Amino acid sequence: MQFLLHHTVITQAIANNDHKTLKQFRDKNSAGWVLSNSLAAIHSDLSQTMKTDAAHSAVKKALKGIAVASLTGPEMLATPPSPKMDFLDALAVRTVEVFQLDGIITLKPEVFAQSKIRAIQPDALSQVLKEGLATVEKVPLLNIPATYPQIWNEVEQEMSEVVRSGYFILGPKVAELEKQVAAYCQVPYAVGVSSGTDALLLALMAADIGPGDEVITSTYTFFATAGSIVRTGAKPVFVDIDPVTFNMDLEQTKAAITPQTKAIMPVHLYGQCVDMAPLNDLAKKNKLWVIEDACQAIGSEFKKQRAGSLGDFGCFSFFPTKNLGGFGDAGMVTTRSKELYEKMKVLRVHGMEPKYYHKMVGGNFRIDALQSAVILAKLPHLEGWVNDRRTNAQNYDKLFKKFSLTERLSLPKEVFPRHVYNQYIVRVADGKRDALREYLNGQNVACEIYYPVPLHLQECFKELDHKKGDFPEAEKAAAESLALPVANEVTAEQQEYAVEKIKTFFA
Repeated sequence: MQFLLHHTVITQAIANNDHKTLKQFRDKNSAGWVLSNSLAAIHSDLSQTMKTDAAHSAVKKALKGIAVASLTGPEMLATPPSPKMDFLDALAVRTVEVFQLDGIITLKPEVFAQSKIRAIQPDALSQVLKEGLATVEKVPLLNIPATYPQIWNEVEQEMSEVVRSGYFILGPKVAELEKQVAAYCQVPYAVGVSSGTDALLLALMAADIGPGDEVITSTYTFFATAGSIVRTGAKPVFVDIDPVTFNMDLEQTKAAITPQTKAIMPVHLYGQCVDMAPLNDLAKKNKLWVIEDACQAIGSEFKKQRAGSLGDFGCFSFFPTKNLGGFGDAGMVTTRSKELYEKMKVLRVHGMEPKYYHKMVGGNFRIDALQSAVILAKLPHLEGWVNDRRTNAQNYDKLFKKFSLTERLSLPKEVFPRHVYNQYIVRVADGKRDALREYLNGQNVACEIYYPVPLHLQECFKELDHKKGDFPEAEKAAAESLALPVANEVTAEQQEYAVEKIKTFFA
């Protein structure tokens, strides 16, 4: 639950050195906001009994973990004055509405009686939060705004710096993001690009893959994996998956190599790494490129090495629903090779170096500076979010065992620490997956199928001459897999609600 804290509540908490109310907004189940316009009132009130510097320090300490909400100029101008409340309180009402908060914490709830917002006193907050947690009405698959209290001010600051600078294409924010993502992925180089799809395409182009070449990859993955191969003019060669990890079968990968094979593109599906040691040995023996599709796996590890550091290239997506997402499309390619790094930097700007001189044909693959700013603000939170996802996955495991559902569902297995759970995938046998999905959606428990049709059966790849039955494990996974809400914002209460609904379905 998220509430706006009235400035008088904050002033009283600081003056009385009683931060009980503020502390309740520092866990994943609740979040507090303060209206930026009210900061002046807080400082003014405190300065009457405290020195200015002391008041300033006290406010900063008290608001740790509390997000500052700023209305836009048009929103402030459009806020109507009211004879029954001062303008600051009218702005507070407007803030609750605009930010879709659950209400306002105030010493005088009667002031807001005529508004449509919920106003509660500080001493009632604990009970309200308790009731809110106990009353689960829906479980969204994703709830991106739920993380806003953690990141709002940093995102606002980073984006404002970009807007004020007027530097929107590449530039310092992009360079800083590349540096930080490279360090996070344990590689020396990273190139920011316009999407995860373009990350895959850029890596293929940098490897000089084109017509007549073959690239081996999984048939059970998001379309972009194979689509990027086709866009270079090369041929995707599909292999089946391991039924436990959902990742590509290494024996089939070995058997699929031909004289035309130029690369292997392993997909770290759902956030768990492929068994990279034998794959890299196979690639080295056959002089093949290894292009990691790590679009779902930032932070994932294989034997303490991060995804993106395990092959020649690592390709990442910052789509908004990823573990680390922007506010739109964005991506990144990582590499250990300075030569490949320099080549990709040129390829992402139409093959141009220097300006208006082209030695090769590239593309317009540049990451937006604004997206870089957003991701920079979110990156420091990634480890915490990964830990939350892993905790949620472990909690699901315990709940399914508690409710004796492990004979009904196959749970995901962490074969290589650490799985980052971009998705938590259960397998529903006996043809009941679709019925379970329909039932859960009807009970306001969101779930999704990733992916209902393997790539070898997609109409656009019919020229590859595959038929049903060619890759049975992928086809079985497509018929049985179901993703449950596991994102960092999902609460334990929501998980228990979801599992209880699944138990009811099977009962």
